[in-house]
Amino acid sequence: MNTSRREEILAAALRLTSEHGVGALSVRSVASAAGVGASTLRHYFPSQADLYRAVASRVVTSVLSDLDIADDTRDPADRLYDCLVQFLPRPAEQIPALTGWAELVRAALGGDAGVAQILAVGREASRAALHGWLDVLAGQGHIAAEDVAAHVVRVLTLVDGLNLDMFLFPDRVDAAAARTAMRWFADHIVS
Repeated sequence: MNTSRREEILAAALRLTSEHGVGALSVRSVASAAGVGASTLRHYFPSQADLYRAVASRVVTSVLSDLDIADDTRDPADRLYDCLVQFLPRPAEQIPALTGWAELVRAALGGDAGVAQILAVGREASRAALHGWLDVLAGQGHIAAEDVAAHVVRVLTLVDGLNLDMFLFPDRVDAAAARTAMRWFADHIVS
């Protein structure tokens, strides 16, 4: 399989998503944006679901980095905090990012199976990144290994709650307050 062609198609899909939202993702629109035929796109992404999975996974992995989570010379709570705040929209992007997130949730709740799948893949990629970070800290003795799975659920719940509050009450919950909540969490789970 020609991975550079696959990457070109995926890049076109990501551009469409960035410029027009996830609703713009279709085999035709992506094929057109990538300058390929629908059959070529189907060679690399046999189903719309495969395309959605690839886009969602790429979006999450482009936003979440391991940073220096493994650097045991730094305070473990600081390292965890640095990783966790990646889940929050940057202040300059807060309104568009939260609006896009809310549109995805609304579409998924409205029965759009493709969007629901994108959210599910994004959630699993987020879960995997969190698990990886906490596993590193557990391996270094900063978190009890048996608590990692529960902490992953707690972080995802915190992120969902913060995103919802920032979307619904932008005048009451700002990026600084959200970062403070992430700091508290990082400080309290690292021993």
